[in-house]
Amino acid sequence: MSNLPRIAVVHPGLVIGGGSEACTIQLVVALKDEYRVTIITSTQVNLKLFNEFYNSHISPGEVSILRIPAPLFLRNARRFAAMRGWRIGRYCKKNSSRFDLMFSMYGLMDFGTPSIQYIHDPMFNEHTLRLLHANPNRWQNLFYRDTVFRKAYLRLGEYLADFSLEGIKKNITLVNSDWTGKLARETYGLETKTIYPPVAEEFPDIPWDKREDGFICMGRIIPEKQIEQAIDILTEVRTAGRNVHLHVVGRPIDVGYAQQLKKKCLDKNEWISIENNFSAREKIEFVAKHKYGIHGKRNEPFGITVAEMVKAGCIVWVPKGGGQVEIVDHPDLIYSDLDDAVSKIISVIHSSERQALLRKHLAQQAGRFSTEQFKMAIRDIVRHTIAEKGRRDAGSSVT
Repeated sequence: MSNLPRIAVVHPGLVIGGGSEACTIQLVVALKDEYRVTIITSTQVNLKLFNEFYNSHISPGEVSILRIPAPLFLRNARRFAAMRGWRIGRYCKKNSSRFDLMFSMYGLMDFGTPSIQYIHDPMFNEHTLRLLHANPNRWQNLFYRDTVFRKAYLRLGEYLADFSLEGIKKNITLVNSDWTGKLARETYGLETKTIYPPVAEEFPDIPWDKREDGFICMGRIIPEKQIEQAIDILTEVRTAGRNVHLHVVGRPIDVGYAQQLKKKCLDKNEWISIENNFSAREKIEFVAKHKYGIHGKRNEPFGITVAEMVKAGCIVWVPKGGGQVEIVDHPDLIYSDLDDAVSKIISVIHSSERQALLRKHLAQQAGRFSTEQFKMAIRDIVRHTIAEKGRRDAGSSVT
């Protein structure tokens, strides 16, 4: 074990429930048998809870966890990511020589040495921020718009983390979708490779005629997910005479937003329910009992919950824009606005033939998001990168 290469897997703040966290856990699973893996993050990591939520198997002896806490006054903040992460960035750059490879599992990082970075949220500039947060609240306007305040804030974060554009351009850049890769190329001129996030869950194969004529809308309950969009769409579907129901399945991360959704659903309780107490196994079985899925957020960089619903055998509709379009990859399942969504949903619900064709198509799509494909791709890149680094180091020592 002591002779195995050392890899640092870096994430600014591992919190159960997110897509980047799901990828991080599966990356550790992929690497832990061939390498000495150290997770570097700012948060407490309870492996037992992560294993239960992500259906993984990582024992404490298989991985080291190094916590670099955020500054005390920012430890419980949901915002100020650049400020919360600067200690990790500076630590990793200063200590990169202790590891054979540094691997950022959230976004761009300057490690001071050629490394690997996986981009999940392309919040690069005002253009990409507008794509990801089309309707920010007043607080977000300070952070998600190209204001003087934001520019000063980012410059300070880069200075504290000892971050440079030259440093990130030395890295191999992985992205969670072709859409994210396009933004990275347009913004920084980075060459990227798409590795789709894995869907670890194995869903039960429930026959179509045994499933409920209901919809699942799944993900963290936060304003960015635009869950109200899904509610409005299905309200119109019901107004048109289709007796469908909706389950919003997710963790209420933003309490204020969760309360807004509850108020919005007060007169719809007979067909809408908000579910946030499922275990991982209960969630898997519950989703697989339903025929349909819907997503509200436009320009989702990937959409791990969309991929989960597809893998569960649901027919899933998504807004036009973002990496989620690559998941469903069918015009009948991509809507441009509320009316378009309602029209497409009703036409599919009415036709068993179209349902069968779409289910066949989505079953083929689901194979693109397997954990085995993800693990194989990650292992190949890591082996190649470490071998290249070894050759460079050997050449430098000879010189």
